[in-house]
Amino acid sequence: MLFSLLIVLHLCFVLLWSACGYLVYIRDVAGPQLHFPYKASKESTLEYCGPTTDNFEDLIVSEDMGLDKAEEQTDEHGLAVVRNILSGKTASNLRDYILRANHKIESTFVLSGQNRYHIMPTHEEPAIQAALKEIGTHPVMKPLIDRMLGPKSSLVAFSVITNLYGAQDQIWHYDTGTSHASYPDYFVPEYTLAIPLQDTTKEMGATGICPGTHKCSWPDVDWEDLEEEYNSDPTAQGVYGSFDQWTRYHLPCDLAVNVTAGDGMLYNADVYHRGSGHKDPNAPERVVAFLTFAGSRQSPQDHRSLPLGTVHSLDWRSWGHTIDDFATVDTKPWRLWHPFGLFNPCRAHGIRPWTVLDYFFMIFRHSNEAMHMISADFDEEYFEELVYDTIWQVSCASIVYLGIVPFIWIWLFLQLSRKVQRLQVVKIKQS
Repeated sequence: MLFSLLIVLHLCFVLLWSACGYLVYIRDVAGPQLHFPYKASKESTLEYCGPTTDNFEDLIVSEDMGLDKAEEQTDEHGLAVVRNILSGKTASNLRDYILRANHKIESTFVLSGQNRYHIMPTHEEPAIQAALKEIGTHPVMKPLIDRMLGPKSSLVAFSVITNLYGAQDQIWHYDTGTSHASYPDYFVPEYTLAIPLQDTTKEMGATGICPGTHKCSWPDVDWEDLEEEYNSDPTAQGVYGSFDQWTRYHLPCDLAVNVTAGDGMLYNADVYHRGSGHKDPNAPERVVAFLTFAGSRQSPQDHRSLPLGTVHSLDWRSWGHTIDDFATVDTKPWRLWHPFGLFNPCRAHGIRPWTVLDYFFMIFRHSNEAMHMISADFDEEYFEELVYDTIWQVSCASIVYLGIVPFIWIWLFLQLSRKVQRLQVVKIKQS
């Protein structure tokens, strides 16, 4: 028994030092090599430009449109609205589950978070699996995502935001920092699929969108008119503090996506958008599921990166999977080794989905990167502290280990020697 315990202690000791060595390797060797080589990548210059349309009907993609036309329209506007991604029953079941889960799953970072829940559910819930299956087999949305991102695009974010009455307007923003828009040869593109789980009106906080701004450095607006509007509001300076801050809430993009339960809006991560405030006291909570897909690396020679500055809100168990896995999520379980890129069937075809380890390395590519699935504070500085703390703890454990284990071995040796002597005495007496 004691001998077995010693073997276990030895294994733990080896594993601890191996983990410690790996952390040091990441921090001192791999990390510094992963910073973005701006000079080595060709930059695409973006200019000021305005919205490509103010008509919601221009954004709708239907099944009879044809895939080529759908791709062209989506690329022009940076987004597409597709009806009935989820059936009414699936959307209702998922909404009921999310409203219960809001009180059980810890809420994570979201802009203007007061009166908003933001949770990262897992794929293990039956209501989630039913929704994923319908997305992965949809005759319009699935082929469109394949066209925009390439085959077997990776799931890199899956979260649900619930707006309660009183939630405030978010600022106009895009979801990336440095991305495919500026450096298409270094970063893979990302598209987010937003699916409301109830009929949504503008007063409930329907998503505001600026079509076409994924190709803009900033929306082209009439600054004189905006400044005149700002100066005419006596409360603006007291509420917002400055004209620059005021404009972040008042861009002249009045297009709101008023959709029904189960409809989907696929938008480029670089499109300017925002969640509006929930201002209707008689309306229910606005619940929206967000799934972000990124182009998978198509070969071992494909060294592109995920965009920087993006909050990839995804439970760690869901990394390493592609949209093609959605169709069989209920028959082919997602295993615990898939997030680490192990035994993934995609690799047989040279395609590499994004894994949790890829995301882990990203915290060294930009000072503001963080792993929100662990903590909003899990960035490079936090990781350095983790390394030092781990080294200190392992060192203390090693001192204790090296101070105690030799005496245990000596005691075992003495006990074994005494047992051998007794056996010899017994044999002598018997002879």
